[in-house]
Amino acid sequence: MTSSRPTEFDVELEELSEQACRLLLGVAAVGRIAFVVDGLPIILPVNFRLLTDDSGLSILLRARAGHSIDGATRQVAFQIDGIDPGHQQGWSVLVRGELRHLDENEIEGLIDQFDPKPWPQQERTSWLAIRAQTVTGRKLLEVESEWAFPSEAYL
Repeated sequence: MTSSRPTEFDVELEELSEQACRLLLGVAAVGRIAFVVDGLPIILPVNFRLLTDDSGLSILLRARAGHSIDGATRQVAFQIDGIDPGHQQGWSVLVRGELRHLDENEIEGLIDQFDPKPWPQQERTSWLAIRAQTVTGRKLLEVESEWAFPSEAYL
């Protein structure tokens, strides 16, 4: 029996444009923030909102005061992705940038339109923004095979 897993010749890796990355960031609600704590990397899921203004692109999120995200290092990474295991396809967007706390005036100007509205019910009073320095993305596409169905569908 032959394997139905794609080989390096069966898949195509495509770079996503920054515009495509921004579109994907604009429709997602959950991503992961990565930073270093005590010399080791940590990656945590967060709710977020995308903010694009004259100064560029930012990822807005809220955290509990005193939480590791609230005290994270300035240099962070943020990622979202979409995976289709059935077709062995997917995409990923990576934002790298600087994390900073928002002040009360900034929060007041954003709260109605851009509140990330965290899913956990505990109070999330620290508002943070990741100012994007780089935005990159990739998409993995399966190359069309000569058969209309996976090999498992045939006797």
